[in-house]
Amino acid sequence: MGIGEAWQSAAADLVVGADCAGCGSPGLDWCHACAAACRPAPRLVPGAADVPVLAVVDNVGPAARVVVAWKDRGRLRLTRPLGHLLAVGCATAPFEGRTGLVPVPTARAQVRRRGADPVRLLAERAARDLVAVGLDATALPALRRVRSTRDQAGLGALERRTNVAGAFAADPAVVARCVRAGIEEVIVVDDVLTTGASVREAVRALAAAGVRTSAVVVVAHTPRPGPGPG
Repeated sequence: MGIGEAWQSAAADLVVGADCAGCGSPGLDWCHACAAACRPAPRLVPGAADVPVLAVVDNVGPAARVVVAWKDRGRLRLTRPLGHLLAVGCATAPFEGRTGLVPVPTARAQVRRRGADPVRLLAERAARDLVAVGLDATALPALRRVRSTRDQAGLGALERRTNVAGAFAADPAVVARCVRAGIEEVIVVDDVLTTGASVREAVRALAAAGVRTSAVVVVAHTPRPGPGPG
């Protein structure tokens, strides 16, 4: 965003009373201080899935608050900066030839409540950013939910795995389009990684349809609590 665009955005946000989703300061969806605190630093998350898993930032502080505002409070303009973070992570992942970015499917009830599928929007934004720097990427909504699941929030690791086991399947029409387009591998993308249950299920469902996943990339990873005193 150029200086002129930034000033226009700040002025518009001040008129409508918007504030930074990361710290609450008035004027911008995401202020410069919070954006700086969420500078992308992709890193591997060991053991999260059977393929390399990269997270771009930690799901703490401003990053955690921005993701909640974007996903649950209708601040969909944040798709642009969050999509940029995801694109940085995807560019760091194993990336050869034409690659599809497959969003983890959002539950239909959540799509209706939010008025959009935020993870799909995130994949589309990231794909555009990757194309802009010369990488051959395309958003590929290849997965769908085949049964209802509980909200993962508040569930433990084992409960999360049980909750999503067998919940996803590849859409045959999208897989066929993938083959026709010469896409030999995909990257599974999501907003937040907690235990890895959802991305593992996504990788499994794609493999069952003969689609190879080269990596998983998420915007943010929720760090596990460290050991207590003593």
